[in-house]
Amino acid sequence: MLDYNDKTKKAYGFLWKTHKNALFINTWHFNEVQESVSEPIVRGGFGIDIGSGCGYDTYIMAKTNPSVKIYSMDISDGVYKTKEFSQGLENVFVIKGSVLDLPIKNNIFDFAYSFGVLHHVSDSERGLKEITRTLKKGAPVFLYLYEDHSENRIKYYTLKLVTVLRKFTVKIPPKILYGISYLISPIMVILFSYPARIFNRFRILKPLSEKMPFNFGTHLFSLVGSLYDRFSVPIENRFSRQEAFDLLSKNKFTKVKINRLRTKAGWVVWGHKDKC
Repeated sequence: MLDYNDKTKKAYGFLWKTHKNALFINTWHFNEVQESVSEPIVRGGFGIDIGSGCGYDTYIMAKTNPSVKIYSMDISDGVYKTKEFSQGLENVFVIKGSVLDLPIKNNIFDFAYSFGVLHHVSDSERGLKEITRTLKKGAPVFLYLYEDHSENRIKYYTLKLVTVLRKFTVKIPPKILYGISYLISPIMVILFSYPARIFNRFRILKPLSEKMPFNFGTHLFSLVGSLYDRFSVPIENRFSRQEAFDLLSKNKFTKVKINRLRTKAGWVVWGHKDKC
């Protein structure tokens, strides 16, 4: 019987194999995160992209910072896509492994970046401690974590339903589940994303727009990956603003800050490893 890590590896391995070439992507997660933080993410001589998927963010970080060596790590077969995307970039080094047991020595990196990983592992705090171990003293970590939407009752109870459904959907073969997500995406966009974009234009309706589920869809099939993500992975931890902040502040990080990511349903939280 597959454990949680194996199921996660299998689910994302399939997803990254189906994704289009990163060179044709206009919006990168990295760019969105960088816009939401008050300091440069990439710095120093060595950095790591943890849970890099198929390497979209690794590619843009390495391409725009050729003097910085970027280590790109993922648990899934997405690492092979990363190698494909980053061909010709001599500052990219690809590793296959889990954030819960990083195959890396202590005190190596000048920064760590992780988009959407720690909420999909059995022990988020253990994952953070592994990241912390590999950082130099004073080096920052930048995380994207799912929001629990405790401040938004509509999304909060929608997520409760999703959690129940996921007990069944994680048993569906990835190819079939991806096909289902492909069929459902236009429905969700029409029902939620398009109305949310219209409401967002009017001051009186903007608060409603921000509370609507799937308000970040941009075209009919823009939610395929998000829907697959919601229903394919067995573990999905979610954090309140305070919980996301405390994850860093209570684990040897200083100067901790947090922002809600404007285009996604989650938090960007960052801080610096304690120098002591």
